[in-house]
Amino acid sequence: MTGALPLVTALVPSYNHGRYIRERIESILGQTYPAVELIVIDDASQDDSDALIRALQQQHGFQYIRNQKNSGTPFAAWERICKLAKGRYIWVCESDDVAEPEFLQTAVTRLLGAPGSVLFYCNSLVIDDQSEVIGSTESYFHDIWRESRWDQDFSAAGKDELIRYQLRGQMVPNMSSALFEAEAFRKGFTPFLKNLRLTGDWLFVGDVLRQGGAEFSASKLSRFRKHEVTSRVRVKSARSQAEFILTKYHLFKSTRLPVSAFANLMGTDMVRFLYESAGLLQVIRALVAVSAMDTLRCAALLMVSLFWNPSYISKFFARYKVAKIWRSENE
Repeated sequence: MTGALPLVTALVPSYNHGRYIRERIESILGQTYPAVELIVIDDASQDDSDALIRALQQQHGFQYIRNQKNSGTPFAAWERICKLAKGRYIWVCESDDVAEPEFLQTAVTRLLGAPGSVLFYCNSLVIDDQSEVIGSTESYFHDIWRESRWDQDFSAAGKDELIRYQLRGQMVPNMSSALFEAEAFRKGFTPFLKNLRLTGDWLFVGDVLRQGGAEFSASKLSRFRKHEVTSRVRVKSARSQAEFILTKYHLFKSTRLPVSAFANLMGTDMVRFLYESAGLLQVIRALVAVSAMDTLRCAALLMVSLFWNPSYISKFFARYKVAKIWRSENE
């Protein structure tokens, strides 16, 4: 029965999520879509993840790889799956998230019905550490993007999505809610992603959109877990700002937009910097830690862009005065 169906490779990059790993794996094995190759890569977890995964492997027979030493980045597993995956599609299943049973059936059907599309993603319910629903990603699209386009299903050209939306921020609110065409996944993955802790998925999705179109479903087909040990909570302000800046720089380069547009793109980051707790030197150190060469290239590009937009300099200093007053009132 499954022979005629395209195979999906489901990757679970596991690290210290023993509390959630059974629910995660069982939600993959319980999909209504039957053609699934499951690969779990544990990054030297220090909790009971290994024992739990081995017990599940004996019961269900999936492929399990355990690293003896922690790689330091979840993207090491992504790099590995580029070689291991046999499927036509790749699904990155974060080890603390959960999938609704119809996720893959919906995702594969949409991609098969849209030749040229390489990415499917959907809305998600947001759950807490007890698996109780506490919200949905609809609020992400409404409150952060301030857009209603994600209230209904749509198909879109990848390059248009990159320029209009992904260049400014991550459209896919969590990776577990996305399915990628395997070749586009391989082309979208670059070793630079392993330098990033917070924005790697944002950059990756942007590079995938260069390969083809996107399909979106407004249905809540995934469950994104929000708790205190997620990577987004752990990343400090200086590092966060550095990664935002360099991710936008990399995405901008891929769009071939005119150099003059770069200063406008970076405007929100410059304003954000004024209100963040980290100082300028801390951000510069974080930028260099991610990539010294890209930091220099990004700075040079910004200088050239400001040459074409000199009014932005005076606007920045005007905002700086406002931020200085705000800091004095809130310290």
